[in-house]
Amino acid sequence: MVRGFKYTPYNNVEALEKLVKEINVTPEEDAKDGRKRGLAAIMLEPLQGEGGIIPGTKEFFAAARRICDENGAILICDEVQVGMGRSGTLWGHEQLGVIPDVFTSAKALGGGVPIGAMMARGDAATTFGPGDHASTYGGNPLACAAALCVAQYLSDNDVLSNVRARGAQISAGLLEITERYPAVLGEVRGWGLLKGVAIKEDAGCTAAELVGDAMEEGLLLVAAGPSVVRFVPPLIVSEEEIDDALVRFEKAIAKRVGS
Repeated sequence: MVRGFKYTPYNNVEALEKLVKEINVTPEEDAKDGRKRGLAAIMLEPLQGEGGIIPGTKEFFAAARRICDENGAILICDEVQVGMGRSGTLWGHEQLGVIPDVFTSAKALGGGVPIGAMMARGDAATTFGPGDHASTYGGNPLACAAALCVAQYLSDNDVLSNVRARGAQISAGLLEITERYPAVLGEVRGWGLLKGVAIKEDAGCTAAELVGDAMEEGLLLVAAGPSVVRFVPPLIVSEEEIDDALVRFEKAIAKRVGS
């Protein structure tokens, strides 16, 4: 793991403020060596993906922005999973009303062609110069051409409207299914076409097992931790395809509970 990171509970403003105060105190041994410790940056996902499809709160991100401004630190958002329209806005941080100093993107950026990018503004944009940071896929012509095509398609075809509509459709459908199987399914959460449904502790199965059941019904899902089933369909998914997916998901649950 990269050194220098300290971790704090997500969406907990009090814990974040407490940690920053601790970080801003220089240990005696460092002070003796003439070094000073302080907050350099706060790095967050606007919505936790692998952590269980947990959206950030506006209060938490506003606090992170304020703390960075007060300490001369930079706010970094990880948009690799939630960016490029998946949340219903082009970038996840737009859902939270904050502007980061740096945010990262990959995966959907190239429409399947490997690419990663880091966007920066202000002083954060002047840190790296040409040749300071190298990457096999960094800036190569093929990857960049693919990313430009993806961005153009998103813009020309109003893909975000479909993401919002189909996301609302998934949420409504999952809520109906949870009402029919309250012993198995819990909270439905997420943004746009990044949705998760929690599996209850006493459901008798894990998220991974339910994902396997759905696969047998011809539906590809993925777990987000041990207790959340994640729905991440293509941004161009149709209304009919979502309806079909929900039917297949419910069949998988019905077989699991024996009804």
